[in-house]
Amino acid sequence: MFTFWRSKRARFFLISLIMAGILALLSFPQYQEYFGLTFVLPFASLLILPLALGRLGGVETLTFPVLPFFFSLGASLGQNLFPNFYPAIKIISWAAFLGGFYILLLALNVFKVGRIRKEKIPLERAAKPVVFIFAFASAFLLLTVLYKFGFGVVLNSALIFGLIFILAADAFWFLTTADLLERRFFTAAALLALAVVQVSLAFSFIPWKAHLRGISEATFFYSALGVSRAYFEKHLKYTIVLEYILVSLAVFVLAAVIR
Repeated sequence: MFTFWRSKRARFFLISLIMAGILALLSFPQYQEYFGLTFVLPFASLLILPLALGRLGGVETLTFPVLPFFFSLGASLGQNLFPNFYPAIKIISWAAFLGGFYILLLALNVFKVGRIRKEKIPLERAAKPVVFIFAFASAFLLLTVLYKFGFGVVLNSALIFGLIFILAADAFWFLTTADLLERRFFTAAALLALAVVQVSLAFSFIPWKAHLRGISEATFFYSALGVSRAYFEKHLKYTIVLEYILVSLAVFVLAAVIR
């Protein structure tokens, strides 16, 4: 067992399996009656992350837990608010969560190793897109949950701003993994969050389902993240901006058609 635990991939898989098991357990009717239990999974991610990656120190205690926490929170809340999925769909969603959490741990481990070595490692080129994809996935899940709750325009706008600001600032930090959080990333995250709030207000006039609105706004968020990443890494081109605009428009049109 000790040898098994020393293997990082095996350890990450076991931890992901435990997290997926908790998610599946929370789907049982006797547990879904207690809304507070939906927060067990995200808080479990905070406890289990140091077991996966090792001790987190300094800025890592703020940046590394964000994506596992919000991804787990979105999955748990989504399952609680949409309990009537077919059993096959639920099993697929649990398998997707297991695989997603495992991939996320692998990506975070790359940055952890880079910080330990105090140098950039080649695998970071593959890990950065993973971080941005999970920021998108977390935004989609949690935006859908917000619209399912129907808190109202003012509270929704405040919650969306906070959510997008945290996800964006965290994603931007992984571009440098510096020991300090940089002011330029905070500024960009605030502007991006404000833009998503404005898009949300515009979309509020369209009567569509929560998940369609969530995917449309999350896609806009992902596109803005991609453009911002290209800008910060100094390879922004018109073709990149056009590509993200077309992706956002395609998702918006598709969502509007099937609503």
